[in-house]
Amino acid sequence: MVALVLLSLLGCARTKLLHLENQVLEQENTKLRQSLDGCEAQAPPPDFAVNVTPEIVADYLRRSGFADAKLLPTGVLSAPVQGTNTDFTLTIQLFEREKVLFIAATDYLQLEEATSSKAMVLLLTQLAAANYELLLGKFQLNPKNGEITLSVELNLDDGLGFRTFHSVVHHLTKTADERYPSLLRAAQGQGI
Repeated sequence: MVALVLLSLLGCARTKLLHLENQVLEQENTKLRQSLDGCEAQAPPPDFAVNVTPEIVADYLRRSGFADAKLLPTGVLSAPVQGTNTDFTLTIQLFEREKVLFIAATDYLQLEEATSSKAMVLLLTQLAAANYELLLGKFQLNPKNGEITLSVELNLDDGLGFRTFHSVVHHLTKTADERYPSLLRAAQGQGI
């Protein structure tokens, strides 16, 4: 009889212990669900890459309307641009260690197109004035080959979103195309 009473008490204790364990587990699950909900709310949007790779940039470029974009073996992306005023190449290079994305309008304008030293001075003055006016991008002169490019560097410390990339690429290509006629006229000595 005493054994039955002891077994009955042990059975009640086990039931109470299981009930308490279930309550603790439910509370922990609730806390974990709240934590997970908080993490999901802080997650980047679906069109946002925290770790930017050349493949992600290539996808963003194609989605931005540059269907002929090519990822070269060197890791550089290249896409032809047919503007209203000129054709050029959009060149994109990812510097992963530095977390910088370099975007440039290349094959754009050569200093050899300047017809005289006065025209060259006028062209360089126009480039400096344009750089002063531009909020995004800058014209650069490569002194070795005389190539003029329009470029922008995006800092990737916090990642890269598609909308930002799309906006920058289209602004850069539009600016390059719109500024080309005045730069070419300066290179030809018109306006001296």
